[in-house]
Amino acid sequence: MVLFELFISYGIFGLLIISLISSIIPIPTEPIVFGLLDIGENPEIIFLTLIAGSILGASIGYLLGKYELRKIIPFHDKEKERQMQVYFRQYGALFLLMSPWIPVVGDLAPMVAGIENYEYKRFLIVISIAKIIKSIGIVYLSIRLLDWWMLFIK
Repeated sequence: MVLFELFISYGIFGLLIISLISSIIPIPTEPIVFGLLDIGENPEIIFLTLIAGSILGASIGYLLGKYELRKIIPFHDKEKERQMQVYFRQYGALFLLMSPWIPVVGDLAPMVAGIENYEYKRFLIVISIAKIIKSIGIVYLSIRLLDWWMLFIK
């Protein structure tokens, strides 16, 4: 796809941009990681860039939810708003840990955390753990897939 080829042509900077954007808008980073590994980029640099972009993107999503979307989506029922905040405080960490693996909906999780006034320090810790785990999975599986693919090309 032309969009992915464009990001691959920008190398690590392209990965940083796509990983930042993909934490707000559902765009997969996997093809970029795979393409960069295929052209010989350093897996450790790819891993660190993917983590940095993903965490920064999630933080931007959180701040958008907290300061912008909260203005657009006002709660009219204060009791329901309080219940949602209590519910998110109880189960939010689990939701945020699983969110990187949930297509489309998972990309909105940081915004939901911001809307629900989830504590930022807790958010940052949980989303960092989640993004690191996902980045390990993406890079490791991409390397294994490339190794497997090279067996058939030779």
